[in-house]
Amino acid sequence: MVVQALGEHYFEDTKFPLNICRVNRDAAITHEYDLTEIEHTHDFVELAFIVKGKGVQVIETQEYEVSTGDIFVLQGNQKHYFKNASNLEIINVMFSTKFKQGFVSSGIKQLEGYRALFLLESRFRAEHHFKNKLHLDRKRLLDLEYLLNTMMSEQSNKRDGYKIILTNKLQELIVLLSRYYSSLDATEAQALIRISKVLDHLEQTFQDKLYLDTLADIACMSTRNFQRVFRKAVGVSPTQYIMQIRLKEAKKLLLMTNQSIADIAVVTGFNDANYFIKCFKSHYEITPLKFRMQSSEYRGV
Repeated sequence: MVVQALGEHYFEDTKFPLNICRVNRDAAITHEYDLTEIEHTHDFVELAFIVKGKGVQVIETQEYEVSTGDIFVLQGNQKHYFKNASNLEIINVMFSTKFKQGFVSSGIKQLEGYRALFLLESRFRAEHHFKNKLHLDRKRLLDLEYLLNTMMSEQSNKRDGYKIILTNKLQELIVLLSRYYSSLDATEAQALIRISKVLDHLEQTFQDKLYLDTLADIACMSTRNFQRVFRKAVGVSPTQYIMQIRLKEAKKLLLMTNQSIADIAVVTGFNDANYFIKCFKSHYEITPLKFRMQSSEYRGV
């Protein structure tokens, strides 16, 4: 039976959903609601740092032998647990992506390594039995362990401004992991990095006409291989992905501006307003005009 772990059991302050804890199986030191060796999912992101020992990490039925220096990014919808964890020492960093102020800045989200490690790898791992894992040498691990110990100290002592320091340290941690991931030599990891470059390009140029050959060149792949890898990593085709970006941007403009439907169609890459309306209704099951009217009524405009 898979257990659902809830953030409310791990975050002391639900308005600041961040928690760092050390799990030492050898010393039988644990924390309340410890599900280390019980198959579970959760409604937050978890970074698992193996700082001592060996064991087996199970993610979506796939087993990974782990040892000191291994790091896993575990998204909420991934079933996972540890086997043979009696000698393991783990530092878990748990945080919610629903934090109002946001733990991950827009600048971090643009990093190729961030996109690959935090957004693409979990899907790739679950659907294609991706066996690669992020592993740090002793020096890098010690640097991160110092950072993690600083975070645990701030969390424990709660001195003035500790939430600011914790937020900044978490961002530093995520940036470092993103850099480390970008430097991996594994074929699959480099493929995800290349797809990350394409995602950044698409988000910057979503208004323009889509050329698959251009995107394949950015990814340094053949057009056929690019389409295959893109769908594996992202879950949809490049054409479907760019449509999602355009519709999301159109939805934002409908809410935040008084631009006409025709103008919004043009600035979001739809040259024809009727086609835009058709696509919007197909995706959101409501016309752009009705969506704007309902949103205005809700906001009391």
